[in-house]
Amino acid sequence: MIRFDNVSKRYEGGFEALKGVNLAMDAGEMAFLTGHSGAGKSTLLKLIMLMERPSRGQLLINGKNLSRLHRSQIAYYRRHLGVVFQDHQLLFDRSVFDNIALPLLVSGYQQRDIGRRVRAALDKVGLLNKEKSNPMQLSGGEQQRVGIARAVVHKPRILLADEPTGNLDPQLSAEIMALFRDFCGVGVTVLIATHDIDLVGRMGERVVTLNNGVLTTEPQ
Repeated sequence: MIRFDNVSKRYEGGFEALKGVNLAMDAGEMAFLTGHSGAGKSTLLKLIMLMERPSRGQLLINGKNLSRLHRSQIAYYRRHLGVVFQDHQLLFDRSVFDNIALPLLVSGYQQRDIGRRVRAALDKVGLLNKEKSNPMQLSGGEQQRVGIARAVVHKPRILLADEPTGNLDPQLSAEIMALFRDFCGVGVTVLIATHDIDLVGRMGERVVTLNNGVLTTEPQ
């Protein structure tokens, strides 16, 4: 599903954020991406999201080489991705329902399908009774659940999360991780970048570690 073959990323000015990274993840696998601030975690996620392109090496998603993907194909490719951010990135001038519906509207779904998918996603994260609320009325944990619902409403094959529990207490963090594990159970590949080593240890899932752009550990 996800395969990095000797991937490096060098930015203008000479800074090399990733150096010869090799990584493979199967469909339905869950893994944690750890490392110090500036180690290259966000860059690695951006390569999968096609916000950046590799300077060297090959990145293959479901067998497709992203380096050969034309700019006009990027929007379609991203329909297969879901992304969860630490700061939620919700729109506070819209309801919870409208926040979650946004990716579907952009993709041209029919209104009938939008309502069904949004409510299914809300039900999955336990917020079905909050669809008319403004995100500002919700707790931090609830806002993160809305962000997750928005990320999975279009049923992506890959779910990426960048520090999704960074602002949550341990109990809420565990609840969010349980949701991610549920998505793996239905075949979604989940890659989570995090600094929370204690949480990673409790989960018992695969861990990959970046150190100054180098993948230093990859225990199974």
